[in-house]
Amino acid sequence: MKSDWSMGHPVTFKDGNQSIEKRHQDRSKVTSAQSVQQHQTELEMNQEELADTLGGGSAAVECQNKMKSHLKKKFRCVFEGIAKAGQRTDLNDFYTEIFITERGSGEVNKEHEVRLIETASRKPAKEETPIRCEDIFKPLPGHDQPIRTMMTTGVAGIGKTVLTHKFTLDWAEGKTNQDIHFTFLLTFRVLNVLKGKEFSLVELLHLLFIETKEAGICRFDRFQVVFILDGLDECRLPLDFQNNPIWTDVTKSTSVDVLLTNLIRGDLLPSAPIWITTRPAAANQIPAECVDMVTEVRGFTDQQKEEYFRKRFREETMANTIISHVKKSRSLHIMCHIPVFCWITASVLEDIFKNSQIEEMPKTVTQMYSHFLRVQSIQGDRKYHGRAETDPDWRSESREIIVSLGKLAFNQLESGNLIFYEADMAECDIDIRAASVYSGVFTQIFKEECGLYQDKVFCFVHLSIQEFVAALYVFMSFIDTGVNLLSTTRKDKLLLYQSAVDKALQSENGHLDLFLRFLLGLSLETNQIVLRGLLGQKERSLTTQIKTGLLRLTGSSSQTNKGTVSYIKKKIKGDLSPERSINLFHCLNELNDCSLVKEIQQYLTSGSLSGESLPCSVVCSGLHPTDIRRGAGRV
Repeated sequence: MKSDWSMGHPVTFKDGNQSIEKRHQDRSKVTSAQSVQQHQTELEMNQEELADTLGGGSAAVECQNKMKSHLKKKFRCVFEGIAKAGQRTDLNDFYTEIFITERGSGEVNKEHEVRLIETASRKPAKEETPIRCEDIFKPLPGHDQPIRTMMTTGVAGIGKTVLTHKFTLDWAEGKTNQDIHFTFLLTFRVLNVLKGKEFSLVELLHLLFIETKEAGICRFDRFQVVFILDGLDECRLPLDFQNNPIWTDVTKSTSVDVLLTNLIRGDLLPSAPIWITTRPAAANQIPAECVDMVTEVRGFTDQQKEEYFRKRFREETMANTIISHVKKSRSLHIMCHIPVFCWITASVLEDIFKNSQIEEMPKTVTQMYSHFLRVQSIQGDRKYHGRAETDPDWRSESREIIVSLGKLAFNQLESGNLIFYEADMAECDIDIRAASVYSGVFTQIFKEECGLYQDKVFCFVHLSIQEFVAALYVFMSFIDTGVNLLSTTRKDKLLLYQSAVDKALQSENGHLDLFLRFLLGLSLETNQIVLRGLLGQKERSLTTQIKTGLLRLTGSSSQTNKGTVSYIKKKIKGDLSPERSINLFHCLNELNDCSLVKEIQQYLTSGSLSGESLPCSVVCSGLHPTDIRRGAGRV
């Protein structure tokens, strides 16, 4: 794998006195015909080496071929954003190289992931050395020690799983890392289902990779294998590194948790490289001494954002228009560092440009997600129920499932869960079969995957969609029934929003920051109108109904808005961390209020900005000077 893994490894690889690294360099210097011929020779040599490990047998070669064939079928085509819906796309055609960089130490960053994206967006890519997918285990210049355990962090939707699929597909297609005999890609979504069961490592691999069982392979220490553990943040196993016993026998059964902890810390198959992917907040589940190197997926650079939209929209005019609009809104431009948000943005803007007569394009994240939910509902109902494109109303089934999904989203968000199982769905009275048949929106924003034993695993297309649907559920519950789900005692006037602000500020890791932005954004009539038919019955004016509900509970909507803005500004001027302060600035942006930004602009213009003029949390909030200069909510 373009690395020094073979040092001390029991398998000796034949390379004709030519290193694998040298062969890769030479490959780029020959003609196309020569390259194909040499590539085929290398594959044949790899198979010969593989057969030699079994004393001349061909079972391992046949096993590898079958596994590669299966992996190519599994990972070659992808569904962007939505599983089992939409257009199948070849991963090699669709894949846009994402920015991976060494993070250095294994410290845990507890900021909300959107905040991490905002910080990363201000770091010029040229300041850091990018790492290519196929070189993920290759020591960086100046580092001589081989890497056994690699951890790659990145926010939800940034492309970690696609990265592992691309790595595996390239290996299966014979393009890269042909010094590897077997690549074992394991997801924690599947491993969670095995909680409480016992296996030996051999039995576990035989269960998950049937080709190895058919070939009778049990001595995995005789092969060059790599383990990819995808989605540590979704792990529901204890991973008790401190108390789990040392386990070195690959044929002896124990819990999956014991197998994983011993595999990671190197007691099981110590020569096998391990690649773990995770969201930042879950990285501390692995002891720092067990990780040799930490890398970070930063997502799309500005150039790669444009590349994505030009791949998505072959029509140059459409691509240019969408790219131009994204650049005009700093909030949208920052969020587009996340590949999934590029997909959301593309889906919304394509629909608006083609089908709508909207005077104002979405500029805030709440506006974008409100349009996204509407677009997905229309597309889903059109696909499954023949709904007319011009029909603006929501099907009653869609409204019911949105409420149920909202309850699930809110409950699981509070618990920090991104994936759900059938038991979680049942707790929220979600009939999976009925929802998938009768509600188009269910199939558009929710993903269902098959695990072991036909068990199903569920998740929203992206964490931010879960946060939006959760905020929508809290808002709808308040409007419909007057119930404040964020407080048992505060049920009148503008206290819903104050409760939300307080609850978000109490979170140590800011996991409710984006939820708060969405909830406050939904208080604006402009966003409510986009969701007409979902928030109210079509026989009544939505604006009238919303105003009636808010008047009954909170007084006039304008007074509520002013009161919320005043409350947020008071909090910003208090003793807050820079991270919490900057999110409250974004909350003001969602409320279309730029008064505090203008105040800071005045301080900057007059030169009187000081610790006495404004509190430290405002001065040190991390608000970029360009953000302040732009004012007018383009934060």
